[in-house]
Amino acid sequence: MKKLQSINPSNYQVLGTVDVSMVQEIENKVKLAKSSQKKWAELGIAKRVALLKTAFEDLKNKKVDLTLLESREMGMPLSETLVDFDSTLNYANWYFDNAEKYLSPETTFENDKEIHQVFYEPIGVSAVIIPWNFPFANFVWGALQSLIAGNTIVLKHSEEVPLCGKFIEDILARHLPKGVFNEVYGDGQVGKLLVQQDINMIAFTGSTKTGKFLYETAGKKFIKAVMELGGSAPGIIFDGADLDLAVGNVCFNRLLNQGQCCDGLKRLIVHESVFDEVVKKAASTFSAKKIGDAEDKETEIGPLVAKRQLDLLISQVEDAKQKGAKVITGGNSLEEKLGGVFFEPTVLTDITNDMQIWKEEVFGPVLPIVKFKTEQEAIEYANQTVYGLGSYVFTKDRERAERVSKAIESGMVSVNGTNYIMPFNPFGGYKNSGFGREHGRYGFHEVTQIKIIAKNK
Repeated sequence: MKKLQSINPSNYQVLGTVDVSMVQEIENKVKLAKSSQKKWAELGIAKRVALLKTAFEDLKNKKVDLTLLESREMGMPLSETLVDFDSTLNYANWYFDNAEKYLSPETTFENDKEIHQVFYEPIGVSAVIIPWNFPFANFVWGALQSLIAGNTIVLKHSEEVPLCGKFIEDILARHLPKGVFNEVYGDGQVGKLLVQQDINMIAFTGSTKTGKFLYETAGKKFIKAVMELGGSAPGIIFDGADLDLAVGNVCFNRLLNQGQCCDGLKRLIVHESVFDEVVKKAASTFSAKKIGDAEDKETEIGPLVAKRQLDLLISQVEDAKQKGAKVITGGNSLEEKLGGVFFEPTVLTDITNDMQIWKEEVFGPVLPIVKFKTEQEAIEYANQTVYGLGSYVFTKDRERAERVSKAIESGMVSVNGTNYIMPFNPFGGYKNSGFGREHGRYGFHEVTQIKIIAKNK
C-alpha cells in the first residue's frame, strides 16, 4: 500500500503517514455515498442538523488536539489556529441555526385558488476538494452546508495535511450514518480519479489552474461546479485615510497564516502623498514579527506549508529583485538559519507590472507596494490582475469609497478594515477567482436543486 507522508514544515520531521487511496477505494466510497444519499435526504433538515451538531460537539471537545495538529502539519502559528478554530465553529453554528430558514419551501405567489412554492432539494453526491491552508475551516466551508442540505460527500483534503483530514473523517464517521461523509487521500491524481466517478457536483477550493481543469470535467459530465479559486487582492490607501488603521489592517491581512490566504491582501496601492509614511510603518511592523516554530505560543510568523511553496516564493522575489524592485525589509529565505520552511516578512517597492510578485498569486509574507496620483490610476492598478476575489479600500471620503468599491472587479470589498468574511455573507470572486458562492443563504442555494411547484388549493 502506497503511503502519504505528513511533514512538519517547522523542522522537516515526519509526523505520520496515511494510506493513499487506490482506484477501488475511491469507487467504493462514491458508491457508498450514492447509496446513502436518499436516506440522508429523507431525514429532513432538523434531524440532519442534530446529527451534525453531535459530531461538531465532539470536534469542539478535541480543539486542543486538532489545533496542535494543524500547527504541526501546515505551519499556522498555534495562536492563530486557536482563533481560527473558534471562528470556524461560529460558521458551523450559523449554518445550523439558519438552515431551516433558507432551505424551507419559499412561497413566490399565492391567491385564493393556487399557491406557488420554491423547494431546495439536494443535488446528490458532491466531490469536495479542498486545500491545506486552513485544514478545519476549509472542510467546514466546503462541505458543511452541502451536508445540511442533504447531499452526501466524498472529500479529498490536500496531500499536505492528510493527518488533519483523517482526524476530521474519524470523528464524523462516529456520528453520521455510514456513507454520508467519506474521505479519500492522496495528491492531484486521486482528485482526478474522484471526479471521474459517478458524482453529481464538484466543489473545489484551490488554484485557478486546477479549477479550470475541474470545470472542464464538470462540463463534460454536465454537472454543477462551485469554484473558489486564487486571488491577488489589492489594497488602496488614499490620502487622508487613517494611516494607523489602514497599515494595521494591511499588515494583518498580508501576514495572517504567513500570507497563505486566498483572499489575503497581496498588493498595496498607496497615494503618493502618504507613500513614504505607509512604507515605513509597514516595514516596521513586518520586521518586528517573531518568526519561529508554529507550536511556540510566542510565534507570530511560522513556516510556509512545504518546501515547494518556499521555492516558488524565492523565485517570485528573486524575479522582482532582478527587475529592479527595492527590498525595504526582509527578502530572504530563513530555511538554513531556522531549519524549516521559513521566509522573512518582506516589503518591496519600485514594483513594475511585469514582475511575478505583482501579476501572480503570491502565497507568502511578501508585500509589494506601488504609488498612485489619481483615483482612476488606483483603480487601474487594483484591476491589473486576472483575479477578482477580495479587495480593501481605505479612505475617509464616503463617496469615494462607494465609487471605488463599485469600480473594483472583485467579489468582496472591505472599506476601512470592515470584515466581509462573515457566515451570513457570500464568499467568492470575479474573473479567474472562480464562480459560485459559499456561506449565507447563497451558499445553501448553491448546493441544491431549485424546484418550483405550482398547485391549486
